[in-house]
Amino acid sequence: MQKLIAMAALLLTLAAGWARAEVRVTDVRSTTENGTTRLVLELSEAVQYRKFHLTGPNRLVVDLSATSTGLPATLFALSSAQVRGVRAARRGDGVRLVFDLAGDFPSKAFTLAGDGAAPNRLVLDIAGNPAVESKAAPVVAKAAAPAVQPQVSVPARDIVIMIDPGHGGKDPGALAKGGIREKDVVLAIARKLKAEFDRLPGFQGKLTRSGDSFIALGKRTQLARAADADFFVSLHADSFPKDRSVYGGGVYALSLRGATSETARWLAKRENAVDLSHGVDLGDVDDDLRKVLLNMSVDSAIRISKQAGAKVINEMSGVARMHRRRLEQANFVVLRSPDIPSLLVELGFLSNAQDVKRLTNPADQDKVAAAIRRGIVSYFESSPPANTVVDQKKRAKPDAYVVVRGDTLSAIAKKNGTTLAAIRRANGLSSNAIRIGQKLDIPRS
Repeated sequence: MQKLIAMAALLLTLAAGWARAEVRVTDVRSTTENGTTRLVLELSEAVQYRKFHLTGPNRLVVDLSATSTGLPATLFALSSAQVRGVRAARRGDGVRLVFDLAGDFPSKAFTLAGDGAAPNRLVLDIAGNPAVESKAAPVVAKAAAPAVQPQVSVPARDIVIMIDPGHGGKDPGALAKGGIREKDVVLAIARKLKAEFDRLPGFQGKLTRSGDSFIALGKRTQLARAADADFFVSLHADSFPKDRSVYGGGVYALSLRGATSETARWLAKRENAVDLSHGVDLGDVDDDLRKVLLNMSVDSAIRISKQAGAKVINEMSGVARMHRRRLEQANFVVLRSPDIPSLLVELGFLSNAQDVKRLTNPADQDKVAAAIRRGIVSYFESSPPANTVVDQKKRAKPDAYVVVRGDTLSAIAKKNGTTLAAIRRANGLSSNAIRIGQKLDIPRS
């Protein structure tokens, strides 16, 4: 009974999180006074946050829950006696901000509720001893040199998809009549899938193997991590000789059981636990906090995997026969990467004659590669990682708003964290008059 109550509480918590609207950081302001840098983040609505400090080097980390990665450029331009630079990345359903500090400066944070005159705000105060600041000033000036600034002020990287053709080398995988081997079939489709991503601006495909070579399962995810991959997709073809009528593809994400045991294994190795933090060293934190941070990474990876997997299934169903039309979760070794969202795609059964014909036909290979690409791209276009080309394109597009009864142009502007003048410019309005049902473009901050 206690387990049922605990499970119900967990589901209610999750449901509340899913229902929560995404917060937008609409503007960022900073001031320096009496040796303290104050950073004010203006928000579209109230936000839940947590902050902590890391050393070696010194950093202030701020996690904003349920927050968009569409961040104002002024945030990344921030520089002061205490702050050398700012980085950001998607973290769970929100965003993680990392402030690189010039020293071991204390900080405090608090929120201010919005009212008719001002929006919701998160205020960060980073204090510094003037004596320490004066000594550190040359270091700060050096850190602001072009070697560091381009990383945060000109963020425009590609989204990297690591494509893993299963088996290879001494491991042929499943076999079909006529000498057809799984390792050859999946390599051919993997090459086509890589070409699909490479043709798309803002994306880059990479292969764990480009030829007939054997790669251990654990090494495959290591290659993805070394390439700073945003997503990992492993391609396979199944076989069930006992019943050759079984056919169709399937898509798998890591099971929670697999994630739990993998977390325990990775926690035993400090250097790996550090490596799992999306570039943010966990530092000298205690084991409980380390476990919390790593579990957040696992939860985020599985959530993204499931969302992307649903889109891949939807796309594949339109061009290929599917054995299962819903996402499955299993404890595949190749998916055991707590820090990288991943999917295993079974393309079909080499024990089924029709599947063999389809999987070895170049035109059908093109179709299934394009379908997998569309599914993954669909996810990333809706939730792009921060500081990517896709993220910049999304931020450049105006939001759409439909006028409802009681709306005024000034109220719409305030609600969306912009100005009345900006909305009028974006929509070519000569006055403040609007009508119910009218569609307005809301310019992004």
